[in-house]
Amino acid sequence: MSPTILVLDDDAVIRDLISEVLQDEGFQVVAAESLAEMLKVAPKHADLLITDFWINFQALGLRAIEQMRQATRADLPAIICTAALKESEDHKAEIAQLGAYLLLKPFTIDEFLDLVNRALKPAVPDRPQAALQVRAAWA
Repeated sequence: MSPTILVLDDDAVIRDLISEVLQDEGFQVVAAESLAEMLKVAPKHADLLITDFWINFQALGLRAIEQMRQATRADLPAIICTAALKESEDHKAEIAQLGAYLLLKPFTIDEFLDLVNRALKPAVPDRPQAALQVRAAWA
């Protein structure tokens, strides 16, 4: 059975594009525009959460990770996507504490899929709990 990926983004264009890319790669996708909707439609088992940092003009990405881990599984891997460089810097410690990956917009499909595949790999005990910056500008 292919992995199930949860996609949470209030922007329908981004949500649909991410969902389509993932489905084309053979993943099962459950998408929602709000955290409340995601909590209703998400299966009890999920393999990855991809969430926007800003949802409906609120910084709900971190809360989404916490709540989806309670609703599905405690070690649910997560990717936070954002174009808000300053906000991601301000919340870097929280993102790292959650063990989430950080993907800055704009990103290429290859960057996105590489990070999805990395996040889906089984966790290893020495996995660093630091947020991953994918963009070369952050390297």
